[in-house]
Amino acid sequence: MKKSLSKKQLDEIRKSRASYFPDRPEEMNEEDRALEMLLIGLRIIRRGKENSVPMPLMLYGPAMKFYFKWIANEISKKENQDAAERLYHLALLSVNNLFEVCHAKPEIFRPIARHQVYWPSMTGWGADVERMNRALMKMLNLSDAAPLNTARDGRKSFSILESPETRIACNLWGAVEFFRREEQGIYSDDPACSLVMPDLPNIHDVRKLGLTDEHIKKLKSLQPLSRQNFSEWWKLGEPAFIHRYGHDFENHKEFSGYWKSAAFKNDPKARAKIRSAIKKQIKQAFRSIAPKSSAVEKIRSLGLK
Repeated sequence: MKKSLSKKQLDEIRKSRASYFPDRPEEMNEEDRALEMLLIGLRIIRRGKENSVPMPLMLYGPAMKFYFKWIANEISKKENQDAAERLYHLALLSVNNLFEVCHAKPEIFRPIARHQVYWPSMTGWGADVERMNRALMKMLNLSDAAPLNTARDGRKSFSILESPETRIACNLWGAVEFFRREEQGIYSDDPACSLVMPDLPNIHDVRKLGLTDEHIKKLKSLQPLSRQNFSEWWKLGEPAFIHRYGHDFENHKEFSGYWKSAAFKNDPKARAKIRSAIKKQIKQAFRSIAPKSSAVEKIRSLGLK
């Protein structure tokens, strides 16, 4: 029979737990606040007698992200070696546990994985790692109904590393898709692609994206991105792009290569032509990241509009 703890022992445990945070909120430092947000995200809601109600990622995601922003800042700006080791071990433990439970209960993760473009996994120089990851992707049906083009079934995928325009199109798509889903009320209980998390000051204010009332109205009927409707997506992505990069976006460092191009050197109309070329490339990038028809049909067949 398990021996119950004495009152003194329970008091010591309570004191130990409480010691992780200061008694007064004003005494909390940046790490305290970051950890508190992580705990809020992990628990989602305060513990009570009633059963917890599942919450969508958009509610608990930002709380957990707060902690990782803090620890990344500790490493990149303060060169905190302890923070680097903690982040490594946190990621290692998470991925290891994810790998184990995916194999134990793959049916639970397939509904999530089929919508994802990427999946957390281990990497290394050994061939075994590559084989295990490929087997895992197939077992989970990874990207089977992803909202973006992927390299499944021999298809050629897009690259966000080789082209700033493609990277920008992906970021714009994620932000527009977030608000499209919100306006159409389709985020409630279906697993969203992990890329659909715009980094905005106010995550619930669509106007922070730079969209007008007319743009917001179009979100209510906008269909998932496809090779057929990418122009409609660019019409909403363009004002969001200008809002983020400014009206003089052609001078942004990401587009410095255009000014060095022989096609625009010594051209008195270079500015206007470069602006047009940048927009054209980003619009084309929306087409390149759009999924093939079969993937779009799978998304619609799942009732995700």
